[in-house]
Amino acid sequence: MTSSITLCIPSSCISRSNCKNLEQATFTAYQIARAACTYNVGEIVILDVPENTEAEESNKIKFEEKNTTASDSSRLLASLLQFFTTPSYLVKSVFQASVIEYFKIAKKLPKIPTLPYMQNDAAACFREGISIPKMSVVKKNAEGKVVKKMKPATTKYVNTGEREILELEKEIPINTRVTVNTKTKSVVSPDEAYGKAGALRTFGYHVRVATRFSSLFTEPGYTEGYDRCIYVSSGDYLSNEQPATGLPSYQKESNKRLLLVVAKWNDIQKAFKYETIEGVTEPQQMMDCTLEIPLGTRIEDGVLVSLAKLEYP
Repeated sequence: MTSSITLCIPSSCISRSNCKNLEQATFTAYQIARAACTYNVGEIVILDVPENTEAEESNKIKFEEKNTTASDSSRLLASLLQFFTTPSYLVKSVFQASVIEYFKIAKKLPKIPTLPYMQNDAAACFREGISIPKMSVVKKNAEGKVVKKMKPATTKYVNTGEREILELEKEIPINTRVTVNTKTKSVVSPDEAYGKAGALRTFGYHVRVATRFSSLFTEPGYTEGYDRCIYVSSGDYLSNEQPATGLPSYQKESNKRLLLVVAKWNDIQKAFKYETIEGVTEPQQMMDCTLEIPLGTRIEDGVLVSLAKLEYP
């Protein structure tokens, strides 16, 4: 079963205007990850929202805006969301050391119980792993002296967190995250192993950052794209009424691939105004309908409420 829901959240949900330190940012990401796993979200898109204030540093974490790349908020949020679906034994292999230092709070939080690899009895022969080179290829000169050691491009060996490295029947590219069947010693799809898979047929949800508003729609993780874009107003603590988008209310449909955008409308407008899209003058032209939830919710709460309403309207 491939998920039919893509969730879009703004990078501002953990920016310094909403989270004052790493602990708050981590717990915000954790709540979003738990809701996404609970409702089988296949893709999470982080909409990079421009920030106009100067960089600010606390004793916990530094948020600094970059004009040409994704903001620090987007990169941190993406890393945290990926961390929460990564088995502990793969963290050092998947993430760079400079990123791991930001997981000190995340490591203390409980594992999300709905993750497939947490269901040991149901998937005893399936493990998450990463392919690793067993040995380097040694290149020697005519005199027999070693001139270069090269890591091979493919390997049969996978680190699955067990005491012994798993040797597969066939070679696969190195440094690849895979789901394996330990009995048949083969790579399988998460769909085959657990009965569900995210975008790009990945384990859990796939995470990407949209640095441009248009890339939210033009770079989907699914080849089929999205059938409906639903806007949910969340993260606006000052307004006591729904934004005047002119969008109709969402009507439940089956077998539709949904893009659920949970954000403050002002953040949507910020992201939209920095690019020109032919034939589009307002961001609501890119959306189909709106799903109303209680006003004044934080983004992480809005994600849970809106996903629940889609499942149980």
